[in-house]
Order: sequence, then structure tokens, then C-alpha cells
Amino acid sequence: MDNDRQKESNLLAKIANKDVKAFEALYKLLSQAVFNYLFRLLKNRESAEDLLVEVFTVVWKSAVNFKGNSRVKTWIFGIARNLAFNEIRKKRPVSYDFIDDTLKDENSSKKVKNFENSEYVQKAILKLSEKHREILDLVFFQEFKYRQIAKLLAIPENTVKTRVYHAKTALKQQLIEMEG
Repeated sequence: MDNDRQKESNLLAKIANKDVKAFEALYKLLSQAVFNYLFRLLKNRESAEDLLVEVFTVVWKSAVNFKGNSRVKTWIFGIARNLAFNEIRKKRPVSYDFIDDTLKDENSSKKVKNFENSEYVQKAILKLSEKHREILDLVFFQEFKYRQIAKLLAIPENTVKTRVYHAKTALKQQLIEMEG
């Protein structure tokens, strides 16, 4: 078990016993990644901030129920995903104010960060379907492995690979259309 995974598990075990300092540490460790994920899905800062609070409220209340069948981070992203899609289903109006350079090599963390911060690419991402936005976020920004995504989305790993392929193709098409 890697260091981050072990750290998350230890913190969650303490949270299950209502350890506030452990909760604060887990929040500090994962809240920015969860917020970014929510923000990309919802395309609205206020909604993402509200749901972030809800996500960590669920973590606090449900830590004792965590079975350990997945990484803690994956479990928390599952909570965030469920809450976000509930929000999306409500059809709340969202703003398109999230702005984030091009990704040439998805294996390079530095290039991923440049990709995440590019206004041009982020605008193209916003034009993608929810499924494509979500899969790109999980792979490139959250750096989840395909097996983790498969578990989170409750789909086969090959389906994850297929979605990533189609999401990249759709993103490339959006970028081409924006150039023209």
C-alpha cells in the first residue's frame, strides 16, 4: 500500500472515532482535488463550494461505514460524484466562468498542470458531454488509474479506456472547431 493510501486510511479510521484533527488533515489533503472535480462537473464555483461542504459532511458522518474495498480517495470521489450528478439532475443554471494549455503527453504531470490551466482547452472541455468531462477530469486532473475509475463509476475497465479514447477524440474535435 502506497504512502498516500495508507495515510488516507489511517486518517479515516481516526475520523470514524470522531477525531477532529484527523478530519482537518484529510480535508487539507483532498479538498482541493475534490473541489476541482466538482467545479469541472458543475461549471459553477458556488455550487462546487456548497457540494464540497456536503461531501466532507458525509465523510464525517459515514467514516465508520467505510468498508475499505477501495482507496479512501476513490470513496470520497464517489460521494462527490453522486452529489454532483444529483445537483446536475436538478437542472440548476450553471455559469461558464471556469477557465483553464494543451495536453501533449498525458504521462507528464507538468504538462497536465499546463493543460488544466489553459483557458483555450478548458473552454473546449466545457463543450463536452458530462461523461467526457468527468472521464478527462478523473484521468488527467485527479490522476486516477483506470481500475480506480472503473470502481468509482461501476463500469468495466475496458469501458473506461473506451470513454477516455472517445473523450480525447471529442476534445480534439472541439479544439479543431474552435480554431476554425
